[in-house]
Amino acid sequence: MTIRHLITTLTALLATVTAPLYAAADSATSTVLPPDQAQFPELVVMLRTDSRGRESLCTPVARYKDKDGRIVDLIGAVHLGDARYYHALNRSMARYDKVLYEMVDGEDLPEMNRIAKKIADGSATPEEIARYRQYQAERENSTLGVLLGGYYAYVADLMQLSLQADHIDYSRTNLVYADMSSAEFAAAMEERGESWFTLVLDAMKESDNSSSSLNLFSTNPTELRRMLCHQLAATAHGTRTEQRAIIVSRNERCMQVLDRVLADTEAPARTIAIFYGAMHLRDMHHRLIQRGFEQVGVQWVSAIRIER
Repeated sequence: MTIRHLITTLTALLATVTAPLYAAADSATSTVLPPDQAQFPELVVMLRTDSRGRESLCTPVARYKDKDGRIVDLIGAVHLGDARYYHALNRSMARYDKVLYEMVDGEDLPEMNRIAKKIADGSATPEEIARYRQYQAERENSTLGVLLGGYYAYVADLMQLSLQADHIDYSRTNLVYADMSSAEFAAAMEERGESWFTLVLDAMKESDNSSSSLNLFSTNPTELRRMLCHQLAATAHGTRTEQRAIIVSRNERCMQVLDRVLADTEAPARTIAIFYGAMHLRDMHHRLIQRGFEQVGVQWVSAIRIER
């Protein structure tokens, strides 16, 4: 695999799987587009050009209601973006009764995020510090940590972007884990005859077919951002990856968690967000429709701005 293949391949995963990087949590622009531009779910990311010719990569927040008036919002994410994009998402997610979130092996993430904050302000106990360090080491040595962790940090630095894991506040008490353990995910891939190799191979093929590739010989962050955003937008109409366990099996698990939240009469939730990589949302849209929800709107949020 060449360096170009490595970068373009892993770029194809930016809207699919969150890398296991951790840090304590620290205004994006939102625009409701006319119906002819509100192309979700056909598009799960889109490039938008403003009146001055500046481009932005935008992700959707799609709203659904059921017959009882309960709201489910699908919040699409890319895992590298502008810091203000993540800060705006933090403010938005604080308003929901429940936020279902993704992260393979991320069930303890809210607690670890709270401990990270205590470490930062000096209030953590030695036991908490030891637990946090052990958890962090395990994550960094996991398959996802080895595969994506260093890559995400490298690309973020190269393009002067921020990491989702550095800015999203996972310590909030309204978060609900809605993903798989690494063992469950590996079993789901094996059941479907897949592996990390087939996943990466699919992404390589898609990167070769896309309209642009990242040029590692360029050192201009703006130009690199532009190529990254155009590459992501080139996959917005659907990819082979969307048929894989990394999307389908994890979405099935997320919907199982959603069903439990909706059925909870002791702590009923009227407003629910599902915060997942944008490439998950097309499949989730159809699963919500099957559950009797109706899409009632979509808002597109600027995730990466490309300055001229």
